[in-house]
Amino acid sequence: MAGQLGGLSGSTTVTIVVTDVNDNPPRFPQKMYQFSIQESAPIGTAVGRVKAEDSDVGENTDMTYHLKEESSSGGHVFKVTTDSDTQEAIIVVQKRLDFESQPVHTVVLEALNKFVDPRFADLGTFRDQAIVRVAVTDVDEPPEFRPPSGLLEVQEDAQVGSLVGVVTARDPDAANRPVR
Repeated sequence: MAGQLGGLSGSTTVTIVVTDVNDNPPRFPQKMYQFSIQESAPIGTAVGRVKAEDSDVGENTDMTYHLKEESSSGGHVFKVTTDSDTQEAIIVVQKRLDFESQPVHTVVLEALNKFVDPRFADLGTFRDQAIVRVAVTDVDEPPEFRPPSGLLEVQEDAQVGSLVGVVTARDPDAANRPVR
């Protein structure tokens, strides 16, 4: 077919599959989140959910979350887990809350890519941070006895109306209302 149109050529179909690489870090849509929870919430109660966005697809959107708590909170009051289906951070109460001692907790929530591609290390850290403020709401608590228990003794021949002992109670709430 030399000399004829298309005589020294051929054609075929080529399929090019473009796969995603992990070249986008997670980013929080806002830099501050606020939640509130009652001081009587049991340990294990979810305070709230936060989600960082990742422009990648597939497993490259998988991330983990970490909390950095304020030092004045007296330890790890909250913990965070990652919902594997939604990739949301679930912030959970881990320690008893007390409105009277600390009405607001501030933590830093950090989102990190699970699978980091070393080829894109020069693009910066593949993590983002947001501030989470948790307001603890007051609950009317019952009075507390001081001491919480004790033994009062009285002589069997004590006169009627004699003072046997003194028991005190205080209101643990911030208002510290009188106890009857």
